[in-house]
Amino acid sequence: MSAALLEEFGRGDARAREESWRYSKMALRSLAQQDFVAADPQAELPEALRAQFDWRETRGRRVVLVNGVVSGRYSDFDDVGAMVTVGETGGAYAVRIDGKVDEPVHIVYVGVPSTQPSRWQADTSMVVVNGFARMIEQHLGVDGAGALGSVHRRIDLGEGARLDLMSLCDLPESVALYRLLEVRLGAKAALHATHVLLGGRLQRLDMQVELAGEQARLESRGVFALRGRAHADTQLDVRHVARDTVCDIVWRGVADERARGIFHGAITVAAGADGSDAKLSNKNLLLSSSAEIDTQPVLEIYADEVKAAHGATVGQIDERALFYLRSRGIPLVEARRMMVTAFCREVLDGVADADLRERLARRMQAALPADGLQDA
Repeated sequence: MSAALLEEFGRGDARAREESWRYSKMALRSLAQQDFVAADPQAELPEALRAQFDWRETRGRRVVLVNGVVSGRYSDFDDVGAMVTVGETGGAYAVRIDGKVDEPVHIVYVGVPSTQPSRWQADTSMVVVNGFARMIEQHLGVDGAGALGSVHRRIDLGEGARLDLMSLCDLPESVALYRLLEVRLGAKAALHATHVLLGGRLQRLDMQVELAGEQARLESRGVFALRGRAHADTQLDVRHVARDTVCDIVWRGVADERARGIFHGAITVAAGADGSDAKLSNKNLLLSSSAEIDTQPVLEIYADEVKAAHGATVGQIDERALFYLRSRGIPLVEARRMMVTAFCREVLDGVADADLRERLARRMQAALPADGLQDA
């Protein structure tokens, strides 16, 4: 079963699959030891869980998938005009946007367990053509017997299109989720993507981006904040194919107690992609001697006249900065909380909607350790 999951979730040949799952193989093996049944797409959603996605700001523009299937009962998507088309066939959905759409489209994935461990999957696609769109993607789960979900998304940005994508993955301890996000950017297209990863028995994000058109631009921001035995694995693979393309990647990670975080960021500048500009920064904080973070930046360049920089760090809270805050009368616990929160919030600066930015910040802060450092 472990080999079957690796075959299903792995990318490339056998060696590439083994390498990409090297730091998460034990977590995958643990999942493989369970006998899963098919999850129920008609499952009831608890009121407390519905409150997590029933946002006033997105009413009338929300599609909810329960265990991988679009739910008419919980979705709330009105006719928002000819610019937005939402189609659904056999549980899969597609969103096509032509023109400028200022209000965000809200896609919610909810995993609900059965009386025994269950599985679900969703194959979805989105196309943005010659327009501007904002999208909120939210992943939630119900704690219980355990659930394993998988989501495959394809985003195609046409010439000059722009997409602002905000993704919040907020999972309980018993839920595992695999996500594959494949993105293609045409000429002068731009994607600004912000990912927040919280909790989960195992959550894996594979994000593959092709800058296929000249002057295409990617801005990727992300953070994982983990505690308990949460395990998050982020794999970014960005390919510069055309001339004068840009990618700017900033990710942060925090792990406390016995949590484990993995970040792999690979940038490839292909032959002929002259004039490309590629930047990657990954910084991480360990808040416990039992927590672990692995980071691996990779840069391959096969073109001329290229700007490129990458770097990664794993460390602890700066004691000098902590002393400075305490010398100003701030209690130790509050000073630690302030520093960790500020470290994580940096990735949210690009979220244009102030209300959404504050909502994310509050949820992220709630997921951080209550006392700032477990080992203090």
